[in-house]
Amino acid sequence: MLTIAIVCGAGIATSALIAEQVRDHIASRGREAHVVQATVMDLLSADFRADLVVSTVDLPDALGIPRVSGMPLLLGTNPQVTYDDIDRLLARIDEAGSGSGAAQR
Repeated sequence: MLTIAIVCGAGIATSALIAEQVRDHIASRGREAHVVQATVMDLLSADFRADLVVSTVDLPDALGIPRVSGMPLLLGTNPQVTYDDIDRLLARIDEAGSGSGAAQR
């Protein structure tokens, strides 16, 4: 199963709000994914695994995990932009056959 990490500075309130929206979006597409809340420090852990990151903070390219900005979801400015980016990256993951929830940095 795919793992989508929702990352904000503290990994608490902001990520909880975005995680719920991402879960709803994924379910509306008839997909299943394990959506987890995480901090930047979690991402830096050697044993952290995720197929996709939705983040409200800047992350280094060196992580090697596809990422999407969660700011449109947080601000409510244009959430469809984030949903479209998620769908595009999930389609790419499907094509590559790597949606195992175990992508490494």
